Amino acid sequence: MILMRLDPEAKATTILTLPRDLRAVVPGHGTGTQKLNGAWALGGAKLLTRTLRTSLLGTPEDPFRINNVVSIRFDAFAKAVNHFRCLYSDIDRRYLVRPGAGYAEIDQAAGYQLLCGMDSLAYVRFRHQDSDLTRAARQATFVAEARNQVDAGDVLLDAGDLLDAIGPFVQTSVRSARQLLGVAKLAVNLTNTPTKRVELGTTLAEDGSGDVLTTPAALAKARREFLEPTAVRAARPATRSTTRRRGSRTVRRSPAALPASMVRDAPGATQLATAVRPAAGRLPILAPSARLSRGAWQPEMSRGYWILDRSRRPRWPAYRLVASTGIIGEYYGVEGTTWRTPPILGLATDAVRLNGRTWRVQHDGRAIRRLFRSTPDGTFWISNSLTNELNAREMYALARSFGHRAGPTPRRAAGDGAGGGTATTTTAPTPSAPTPAGPPAPSPTAIEPSTTAPAPSPARPAPAIPRPATPGTLTVPRPSLLAPSTLVPRPTDLAPLGPGG
Repeated sequence: MILMRLDPEAKATTILTLPRDLRAVVPGHGTGTQKLNGAWALGGAKLLTRTLRTSLLGTPEDPFRINNVVSIRFDAFAKAVNHFRCLYSDIDRRYLVRPGAGYAEIDQAAGYQLLCGMDSLAYVRFRHQDSDLTRAARQATFVAEARNQVDAGDVLLDAGDLLDAIGPFVQTSVRSARQLLGVAKLAVNLTNTPTKRVELGTTLAEDGSGDVLTTPAALAKARREFLEPTAVRAARPATRSTTRRRGSRTVRRSPAALPASMVRDAPGATQLATAVRPAAGRLPILAPSARLSRGAWQPEMSRGYWILDRSRRPRWPAYRLVASTGIIGEYYGVEGTTWRTPPILGLATDAVRLNGRTWRVQHDGRAIRRLFRSTPDGTFWISNSLTNELNAREMYALARSFGHRAGPTPRRAAGDGAGGGTATTTTAPTPSAPTPAGPPAPSPTAIEPSTTAPAPSPARPAPAIPRPATPGTLTVPRPSLLAPSTLVPRPTDLAPLGPGG
């Protein structure tokens, strides 16, 4: 289940995902603990809300207030995605469960791509060989990417059609048109607010129950970060050599030196780039020469392919290079495409200069979620793992070692230096998320790659809506085996967590 808080005065929209297997005391059902989804099974949204308010994230004396609840079935999730003509998602690796394996079937390749209906549902539901933390991170990432693509003004204009499509599959405490309009108004005013994922510290029970455990301190920390998001960002890249004394020796460290957790592997990157190149058209294949030492490149998950436009026609050559972190379910990677304005670029809120090149930055609290680079050939980016296993220094090291590995010689971007540039901060522009237009593309086996970026389609203007005076609410559907709930606390109704929280 996902909690989402929208506040026009806050520095970020916060998302907190609670594992359904989290142990909790369910009010009115004894003093023992059980899985959190047991509250839903015993008493639906009412009991689940009470459990969160007075047992898990609050106490009877200091309750965690919740405004609205939305329970959405699988069919509604798929229909909602299709209502928006599908959504682009950055898939970190290949997800494969063959028919008859005893788990929900899925065959989803890696890479930035258009996900529709049941494919998007299979992706966010995936849990085979995943930790609860990884699954929660995948769902929160999908929500953030979807929020960046859905125009709240369009939601207002098309609300009737959307409700007709998903209404039979949704239960919600938003009863009146006035309440719904208030939610939509707030969404319109928070379109450009960054999203911050709040992580709840958990461990897996050692008794074989599959339960997820947490502590009062971890719950208090998650609640505080959820209610009071800060503008904390990743450390800036070093700009000059540093000197440290070790005994009688002086040790000099260059900012360009790799972290101890990384190795140079240019041959491996080149071999992988050469393998994906034939399917990526005339797109230059760029990749870092560095990687984590505890992981490896994943040839079987990497690929060249074409990104579809919203008419589901192949439009932009692309490639995805996948690398493992050495942790089950955790992969980072590199994406490249001729598409110069993919919607994902809108998630970047900052920029840095590394080796004389400008990289746009998507922050996720103290972590770096992605680093983006735009060139005359297209858009390239480095994606962290779903739970941000790579620290800022490791992400910067990947960017510094980024170079041409296969395919045509890349064209130089304006402002590129010879290297060794000073780290600077700028405000990254927010590109449009166009719905591509143009003649139908031929079949993928016969088409020639695009050499120019498609012109964005004119965006439908959002209705003029005044900024709300106080924070409001927004609900985000999240599929679950037990008709999940999305709960949104009202910031103005919340008090600091007391000692019993």
